[in-house]
Amino acid sequence: MATCQLIWFTDAGDHVLLDIVALESLMVRGTPVPRGTPLALSFVPGDDPVQHREMTALFDRWADQNGVLDLEVGTAQAIGGIRYVFTCDDEQLVLDVRA
Repeated sequence: MATCQLIWFTDAGDHVLLDIVALESLMVRGTPVPRGTPLALSFVPGDDPVQHREMTALFDRWADQNGVLDLEVGTAQAIGGIRYVFTCDDEQLVLDVRA
């Protein structure tokens, strides 16, 4: 898990885009990402519009605050993809994304 800063967030309808800067070194799919590296993460919305609205509201709120959050990137075994775990204070969002 590494501390990151959410710099920018948008919900473009067909995808959600996050711009994040790693404030600490981070491992992404076995590759080290050095501190200070900007990352662009894009997610295709799921089928549940309520979950999508809740996710975008959470990212929007985090971005409006100081944007500092913890990020852990791992493997989502069940779908053969990537698991992103975003944590800010007492809130957590887990996204499993197909690779």
